[in-house]
Amino acid sequence: MSADRPPRLPPVDPGAAARVPAASLSPELLASLLADGDDELAAWTLRHALAEQPRAEVFDGLLGDAMTLVGERWASGQWSVAEEHLASQTLLRTLDRIRPDQGPEGRIGPLAVLAAVAGEHHMLGLVCLDQVLREDGWTVANLGADVPAADLAGFVARNEAALVALTASDATRLPAVAEAVAAVRGARPETATSPILLGGRIATDPRLTATLGVDQAVDSIGAAARFARSLVSAPS
Repeated sequence: MSADRPPRLPPVDPGAAARVPAASLSPELLASLLADGDDELAAWTLRHALAEQPRAEVFDGLLGDAMTLVGERWASGQWSVAEEHLASQTLLRTLDRIRPDQGPEGRIGPLAVLAAVAGEHHMLGLVCLDQVLREDGWTVANLGADVPAADLAGFVARNEAALVALTASDATRLPAVAEAVAAVRGARPETATSPILLGGRIATDPRLTATLGVDQAVDSIGAAARFARSLVSAPS
């Protein structure tokens, strides 16, 4: 299929719509739906993938590959900045459509605080991690993008966080990550420090993360979820 012709949804009998195999839901399809601004069909695509695979696998696989395609097509000039931005905004709406329904029991799990460090505006990974943790029974406070270290520390000081997850995109954010880590470590000096998880593109380079003092650096939503589960299952 030509990259200039966006793929379309596979033909589906409406009576069999619930039985669409995940293998037919390609990254090319999802990327094109996102760049078209179609959050309804993008959510349809992800729901069918979620019917066959765990949420973390769908986010790391189908969704991650789709957003890689969006980035590649923008970098090559095939898609404009407008389409790249539209895809990101559409993805946020799409993720809101497929968020897990926890019910009242979702209010009593351990607290995970999620934040992009100061100056960091990429937060799609936090939104994905938010959903995976909620599905695992966590209570999640997603503080979003560009969180100053002092404000993060104040929030952690007022709340008993079982996990603090930070994200940063590249080496220019190293000072902000270091400041955020130090702030979290000093937020509740009278108690054990909240474990700190670091994700985002910066976390894929051990040379950048080795001196930051985080408890774990991860390169995928699945790895982040496994670390979070290890905290819950660890003996007190």
